[in-house]
Amino acid sequence: MKIVKKSFIKHACSASEAWIRSCIVLSIIPAVLGQSNEVVSPPYEPLIDRGLQMDLWAREPMLINPVALSFDDQGRLYVVETARRGTVDIDIRAHKEWVKEDLGSVSIPRQIELFRKWMSPGNSRKNRPWLKDRNGDGSHDWRDLTTVKERVHLIEDIDGDGLADKSRVFAEGFNRENNGAAAGVMPFADHVYYTVYPDIWRLEDTDGDGVSDRNVSMFRGFGVHAAYDGHDIHGLTVGPDGKIYFSVGDNGTSVVTQEGKHLHYPNTGGVLRMNPDGSDLEFFATGLRNVQEIAFDDFGNLFSVDNDGDVRGERERFVYITEGSDSGWRLNWQFRTKGWSPYTGMPIYSPWIEEKMWVPHHTGQPAHITPPLSNYSVGPGGFKYNPGTALNEAYKGFFFLAQFPVKKITAFRVKTKGAYFEMTDEHIFHQGLMASALNFGPDGAAYIADWDGMWQPNDKGAIYKIDDPDIAGSDIRKEVKVLLAEPFHSSPESKLKRLLGHADQRIRLKAQFELVKRGKVETLLNVAENKSESQMARIHALWGLGQLEDLVSVSLVSRLPFSDEDSEIRAQSAKIAGVLKASSQIQTLIKLLQDESPRVRFMASIALGKIGDFRAFDAVTQLLEKNVGNDPYIRHASVMGWVGMNDSGALNQLLDHANLDVRLAAVVSLRRLKDPTVRRFLNDKHPFVIREAARAIHDDFSIPSALPDLAALLLDLSDSLQKDEAVVRRSISANLRLGQIEHAEQLLRFAELSAAPSAMRLEALESLATWNAFPFIDRVVGRVRELKGRNPSAAETVLKAKFQSIVNRAEGEFRSDLLKLAARHGIEVDHFILAEWVVSDEMDSVTRVRALSSLTDSNYPDLLNIINRVLYSNKLELRIQAMRSLAEADETLFGNHFKMNRSKWSVAEKQVGLELLGGMQTELSAEILSDIMVELQQGTLDSKLELDVLSASEKQGNPGLKSLVKNYRQTLTDSRGINNQPGLLQGGNADRGRNIFDNHVAGQCIRCHDAGGADKQVGPELKGIGKTRDRTYLLEALLNPSATLAEGYALTMIGLKAGGSHAGRVVAENSTDLTFIKVTGETVRYVKSDVMTRTVVKASSMPPMLGILTPFELRDLVEFLVTWE
Repeated sequence: MKIVKKSFIKHACSASEAWIRSCIVLSIIPAVLGQSNEVVSPPYEPLIDRGLQMDLWAREPMLINPVALSFDDQGRLYVVETARRGTVDIDIRAHKEWVKEDLGSVSIPRQIELFRKWMSPGNSRKNRPWLKDRNGDGSHDWRDLTTVKERVHLIEDIDGDGLADKSRVFAEGFNRENNGAAAGVMPFADHVYYTVYPDIWRLEDTDGDGVSDRNVSMFRGFGVHAAYDGHDIHGLTVGPDGKIYFSVGDNGTSVVTQEGKHLHYPNTGGVLRMNPDGSDLEFFATGLRNVQEIAFDDFGNLFSVDNDGDVRGERERFVYITEGSDSGWRLNWQFRTKGWSPYTGMPIYSPWIEEKMWVPHHTGQPAHITPPLSNYSVGPGGFKYNPGTALNEAYKGFFFLAQFPVKKITAFRVKTKGAYFEMTDEHIFHQGLMASALNFGPDGAAYIADWDGMWQPNDKGAIYKIDDPDIAGSDIRKEVKVLLAEPFHSSPESKLKRLLGHADQRIRLKAQFELVKRGKVETLLNVAENKSESQMARIHALWGLGQLEDLVSVSLVSRLPFSDEDSEIRAQSAKIAGVLKASSQIQTLIKLLQDESPRVRFMASIALGKIGDFRAFDAVTQLLEKNVGNDPYIRHASVMGWVGMNDSGALNQLLDHANLDVRLAAVVSLRRLKDPTVRRFLNDKHPFVIREAARAIHDDFSIPSALPDLAALLLDLSDSLQKDEAVVRRSISANLRLGQIEHAEQLLRFAELSAAPSAMRLEALESLATWNAFPFIDRVVGRVRELKGRNPSAAETVLKAKFQSIVNRAEGEFRSDLLKLAARHGIEVDHFILAEWVVSDEMDSVTRVRALSSLTDSNYPDLLNIINRVLYSNKLELRIQAMRSLAEADETLFGNHFKMNRSKWSVAEKQVGLELLGGMQTELSAEILSDIMVELQQGTLDSKLELDVLSASEKQGNPGLKSLVKNYRQTLTDSRGINNQPGLLQGGNADRGRNIFDNHVAGQCIRCHDAGGADKQVGPELKGIGKTRDRTYLLEALLNPSATLAEGYALTMIGLKAGGSHAGRVVAENSTDLTFIKVTGETVRYVKSDVMTRTVVKASSMPPMLGILTPFELRDLVEFLVTWE
């Protein structure tokens, strides 16, 4: 790609700081090991050959913080700007203590109530560290959230020179306390549609001055949870049916439609659609996490790329979004991790991960979902489809995806694979900008919004324009621009008919919609059935007929080209027959279920579901029989067909059907019908069917009347099913939710089964121990449930009667886990037996440690005697626990023990001992710590204890100790090069460090560094880094990420004597010239004498980690990174 210099000159960007930042190579820990997520020359060379060039079209102050772009037909650009994201848009990751209440919120009024509770004036002091007093009233409260406004800018190129020259604020405000970040805009007809949680707005400029003067909330109720910020309402687009489609993030929806229907999906995201006037709002698809934008291809297929769940090993997903589809994601899944477990009190079992919902189709995958087409991308954002005349012929039929964190835009096409699709021709289209959005203008150029920063709003921003200069002034481009701007209401019918086959999708749709407005059924039908018309014209004619349901008679429907030689025309005809609910065409559609094309079969089954005629039931069954589970989208279409027929009796007749896929589809259909007879499939001979039935009964809103059957299954499981976590956990949960004495007894009896997996037996007991937890969070799916009519004393009754006997029979780690459970929930265990276990050398160490901890917690009368018997054990973990128990039982005895034995102890024992001394406000502890501080000052103390003694001395509180610590810190010199943070290099624990890397909610290391390898994640891979980088380097990278970039990977700014500057990387150099890779991907060679300035820019997007992680966590993380191989 070539970058045209005049754009930079006109906007006076003389080596601007903003441009430099926009080109900084993204690096989390500074480009270690010579690794980079950039892909250079190979993917770019074909683009350079195609002659694309980039111009700067607009930048601040014309716009700031851009997140969405949309052109009207006159070429005016609407730019959504956010100031709330990262400032006042609440993100639960920063307020983990709120998570339980937030999960329980299912409406906007409840969310507002929680906001005003969490951020009440009474909590001002508590919230001061993070919540600025933005309104200056002296209180850090929810009212401060109302001071930051969102807005839409309207930008134009008035003089037509290819550069924006006019900008004004079209709309501003949207700043209630619970408003999220603005995220979507689309001008259509006479209105501008705009999205910002919790509303969809219709904006109108009634006086034509370029400023909206009438803002109407069409719907309110999106985003019922605070959850993760940025999971907003996005992707406004017009579908082939003339409806407005948009995506919502997984923060949930609870909206009442104009017709009074309650759309209540509080725990997932999806795609909705409505008529332009807001009527007939409905969910088109569910189970998505956070698709930023959606795009239709030429054939009306809807695609997007969904963000991952920030869980180790999981990836983003390229998704085909079909009507009625469920992609499987639920808001709750992201809280099923070790990092969140302390705040939710929940196990870390995640159906999303453990049941492999996030990966493409495979045997045994949950049947109720439509799986992703592939795992793809890093941080997907803006997503658009080439309308047909944009860029050049080489990019016809391509989708474009902005991958915000890794500063690249990729392009790809799709090709059919059965009834669904697969990605092809994927490559990097552009790299180097923090691209937050993209779109195509009426002129056919691609426009890219540059956030021009990292994660938080910084009042910068730019719009770049990419195009092929050889095509930009072509006749077809000029025609498209004129046709888009031209009103079609007076165009002759012949012209509209011709334009149905235009090369540009936007023109085709505009002509289609005008013919629909005129009610031209016969014209559309003539085009649809005429084989001499182009395929595109016929498809758009069919779509137009679908919009005219009230005008298309039975006789006219019979003329649809169901038997056309073009399989796509057959498929679209079947689709429209369904839209028209053409019951007269049942036999025709049944015949199409046998079509050679899987796509035709897919559309026919969906159509039969819309018609809902039971005569097609057996034909759909035959479709599934032939599918034999190979195509999950055929299964989905079959389910849609059956659900539309709504005959649970017929579905139950399939209970003994020989075909597995038929029975699975029957279960999914009954689930959608919320029919309790799905319980009968719990007796199936195949585990896949039993598992699917358990999901149907238990998950989401459940089928309450079938829960008793699922609960009873617990004691009737085969040996193999006892090991099936998906089934067992749901059966345990059903007993817990039902909550009567018989259910508590069933849980207890299952816990007594020695053949059952220990983890499942523990889960049964944990369920009993948390019997009366409030709020009640489902232990399988993680959603908050309201339970009624339960027996609150049932669990306590059975635990008192049976728990001790289970403990007595338990062995090894299971026994230790039982003791942990007992201690955690205050369940009484026989102290004399525990005492025997502690002193028995034949007992495993884990149990002995747990038993001693339990005795300590219960103030066992003979505790000191027990401690003394194991204080010098040859088991390290037991000695450490004995130290902790002694410190709790008698601080003086512990202090003397520390003084007498410290020299013989391991580093781990010394660290624990120092921690314990720091918690004692005694003269003896102060004396001991003072002596050790002297050792530290003299340089005789093991460096692995430096952080421990400093922390203990500060915590102990003695003024003399605090003075020693202060003096010591002041003596540290900058020569250490580690930001004056002592004790972080040595003494960490690698196992704890691994847990931090994997599970720390705020640190989120794996989100950027372990998400699939090079070019599949934001940061470089770190495994093995200890072989090439020492501790000092790694710690510096954590404390000051921008301080050190590996040679060859820092960003370089080249200023040329002839004018202009370029950002990129120097990859080769000799005495006369240098080879340079620009951020656009182009490789160039400069003669050194032509270079006026050369500046290395060192920066990283990762914030300094001290403050996000504690010093002890940093020390552990360093130890893990050094040893990770």
